[in-house]
Amino acid sequence: MTPPPTVTVRVSTIRSQNPFGRSGAIFTGVEVDSQGWRVDTKKHYVVKASNQVLQAAVERGQLWSVSGTPEANTIVVNGYQITEATIVATAMQLLRPSGEYIITVLGEGEAFAGIGQVKARRLWDQFGQELYAILDRGDVSRLVDVLPRRMAEQLAEAWSHWGDTFTLQWLQSKGLPVPLGRKLLAFFKRDAATKIEEDPYRLISFAASWKTVDTLARRTFGIEPDDPRRLTGGLDEALHAAFDAGHTCVGKMQFKRRVAELLPGVDDIAIDAALSAAEQSGRLIRRAETLHAPGPYLMECTVVQAIVERLTQPDPLLDDASLESLVNAYVKKVRADVGDPGFQLNVMQREALTVANAKRFSIITGGAGTGKTTVLRALFRICDAAGLAVYPMALSGRAAKRIGEATGLKAQTIAGFLKNFAPDDAPQKAVAVIDEASMVDLPSIYRVIRCLPSEYRIVLVGDPHQLPPVGPGLLLHELAHDSGIPIVELAEVRRYGGEIARAAASIRAGKWPELPGQPENDIAFIPCAPSEVNGTVLRLYGQDRAGSQILCATRNALAGGTRPINAQSQQSFNREGEELMLWNIEHDLWQGTGFRVGDPVICLKNDWEIDLQNGSVGIVLSVASQMLGEPTRRSLGQIHWDDGRVRDLTADLLNHLELAYAITIHKSQGSAFRRVILPVTASKLLDRTLLYTAVTRAEKQVILVGDVDAARKAVLAQRRSDGRQVAMRGLLRERVDAIAPENLAKE
Repeated sequence: MTPPPTVTVRVSTIRSQNPFGRSGAIFTGVEVDSQGWRVDTKKHYVVKASNQVLQAAVERGQLWSVSGTPEANTIVVNGYQITEATIVATAMQLLRPSGEYIITVLGEGEAFAGIGQVKARRLWDQFGQELYAILDRGDVSRLVDVLPRRMAEQLAEAWSHWGDTFTLQWLQSKGLPVPLGRKLLAFFKRDAATKIEEDPYRLISFAASWKTVDTLARRTFGIEPDDPRRLTGGLDEALHAAFDAGHTCVGKMQFKRRVAELLPGVDDIAIDAALSAAEQSGRLIRRAETLHAPGPYLMECTVVQAIVERLTQPDPLLDDASLESLVNAYVKKVRADVGDPGFQLNVMQREALTVANAKRFSIITGGAGTGKTTVLRALFRICDAAGLAVYPMALSGRAAKRIGEATGLKAQTIAGFLKNFAPDDAPQKAVAVIDEASMVDLPSIYRVIRCLPSEYRIVLVGDPHQLPPVGPGLLLHELAHDSGIPIVELAEVRRYGGEIARAAASIRAGKWPELPGQPENDIAFIPCAPSEVNGTVLRLYGQDRAGSQILCATRNALAGGTRPINAQSQQSFNREGEELMLWNIEHDLWQGTGFRVGDPVICLKNDWEIDLQNGSVGIVLSVASQMLGEPTRRSLGQIHWDDGRVRDLTADLLNHLELAYAITIHKSQGSAFRRVILPVTASKLLDRTLLYTAVTRAEKQVILVGDVDAARKAVLAQRRSDGRQVAMRGLLRERVDAIAPENLAKE
């Protein structure tokens, strides 16, 4: 029998693979010669490898000798026919590891500036494993086969000072995923191998999964099931998992059950002993029957201490008479500016100003449209009269932009404030105002507190009935329910009224409002099957595209997810728009990016260089297709953003854009839209706060579409935020109760 043909394939992409490749893998690649250079630019292989033929996990960039009979298969990419040859491998041999670690170091390391990813990969393709020896010898005569002489000399010199062949080869040999290895190199540098050899469970701190770490530790490093390092690793994993789930602490019995799940076969005695050892060493902290990781505990204690210090030190900005005079003057000015002689601050708005004037820490809460921004404008005038600077900020760029536009003061994201604030150059006294504080998680408020001088006042503003923070902990949701905090709730809705206001109040209270099914009402619910949700949403959106925003609970759900709705919206409303095309090197053809002229888009990352915030929405004005590999700041087109500015669409920015016919409800926080369309389907993300947040984004109309029963169930159920285990309010009560009553600021 004729043996099957054998080809050398360089891995391009991995379509399917279990951890460590032990259950086989499916990957794509191109045929290369003995030096790793591509043979045929038009031919691509799809390799299906069982665990019987695999020797190691498959990684991008590896060279494999693959035996098997190719079967042709034609696919279409952007209208072009591409021929793939599928090989069910009968035998495989790893000829050359991927070299991703040394490519990463040479391509991204500051010590090797100028090399870049492309030249680093060429070096590996040319020399393979021999590259380590060439660099260790400083053999410029070999490096010039790939690099200009001057660059080759600079590389040899830099490697002599930094290069660590052992660590890179060790990382490669242990099969650690490249992204994880990059984190280890950045943190441990040359000590990476030693640190992980000492305790493989240190990998947990670098976001590696427990399954990956535990399997690696036991199979590669020979760790026994009852090894103290493994037991401690299980405790750390349980604490990390709780923090990732939003908790800052966990009950002892619940924690022990979780550790037992991670360490099957380890008895309670061993777990109790590990808990005691961890407590003695400071790896965890016990308060009664609650366990804390040191990091979250320190953060909560720091925030609580800052609040208590301000509660015990009253410091009115203006006396009562001056405050009354200034507020009245503000009302007169607003009347003149808006042409409304009947404008007036209501009782609770005036109370909010009185409290914020008197207290060094205060909270102003209220639903959408209750006049929080109006109060802030007046508060900023009070601060100005008292000679205090104001630092308005919010977690998201969109929320910061809105508070800045509404108040006339320059507002920043929390990240921007932390980056730009210089305590040595800042005024001695000032006021930090954090808007949309319901979105702020524990790490964010901790960083702000650490940055603020102790003399600075703090005002939190927001709606504790909205979505909880994406990150761990609770701030506004906890403090707003503490009777010892100076807090004023605004309840009179001014932005919208009637049916929307009544429905929002009912949802907030956990009561289902019966909604009409006619789409012409201010608020309506159109019931339909999941298969009809997207079509109904698109029909409604098409009736008023300029004034509508689709808000979704999820991104990927087939019914009601942002991705399918965005794709269908583009197809329905903008299929003829000119598409931005980029050259696909792997397939040797032009490939669409998915963005067309006329598409609404959303930015998913803060870009300080061009003053663009996470959550900003814009419209694609023009595109200029080109090959990748050009300078990353070269313009690929232009986008008109919601701040009125037109900015270049660059390759850097392209990586952080999504279509925005539909956006997530989380991204909509801090925004308002004239008309909101909300698809509703059964989902683990659906809860009362999600629906309330979405409904209160609407200024004139909101239409819900889909599963009425799922919405009703979500409203009647407990809020998901109520299930978070946090310690802030308990710690605050302990600190306040320990202070003599006469030392507390009078309410």
